[in-house]
Amino acid sequence: MPTTVELQKMFKYSLTPIALTALALLLLTLLFILLIVLNIIRNKKAGRKNTIKSLLWVKPDMDKLKQEYLARLMKIEMEFDADTTKIRPAYEKMSKLVRDFVYKSTGIEVLKYTLSEIRKTDLDELADLIEEFYAPEFDKISVGDVKASIENTRRVITKWN
Repeated sequence: MPTTVELQKMFKYSLTPIALTALALLLLTLLFILLIVLNIIRNKKAGRKNTIKSLLWVKPDMDKLKQEYLARLMKIEMEFDADTTKIRPAYEKMSKLVRDFVYKSTGIEVLKYTLSEIRKTDLDELADLIEEFYAPEFDKISVGDVKASIENTRRVITKWN
C-alpha cells in the first residue's frame, strides 16, 4: 500500500498582514519622532520670545504698583476673615499675588518658577516668602498662620525696590 505525504509550505499564510503591521509601526514611530522634534523647536522659539519680552520690559511706577497689590492683599485678608477654614486658597492666592507683583516690578516671570529656581535668582525675600507658603499650599492638610503670612507678604511688597 503506497502512501503519499504532501508537505505543506512553511509559510502558507499571507505575508500581507505582517507587512501592513510593520508599516503601521514604522509610521507611528516616525510620527512620534516628528512630534518630539516639533516640540523642541516650539520650546526654543518660546524661549526666544521670553528673552524679547524681558528686553522690552519697562519699569512701572512702583508706588502705584505697590498700592494696587497691597489692596489686592487686603481683599485676600478680608476673604480669609470671612471664612477662616480656607487656609489653602488663601496661601494659593498670596503666592500668585506676590509672584505677579514681582513679575510686574522686575520683568522676571517667577509665576513659572519653582522654589529652587527662585532661589537661583537674587530674589531672596521672595524665595523665603514662597518657601513659607509651600507647606500650607501643598500639604495634604493645610496648616499655617495665614495672618502672619499676610503680614510677611505685605512687608515684602512694601519694602520692594
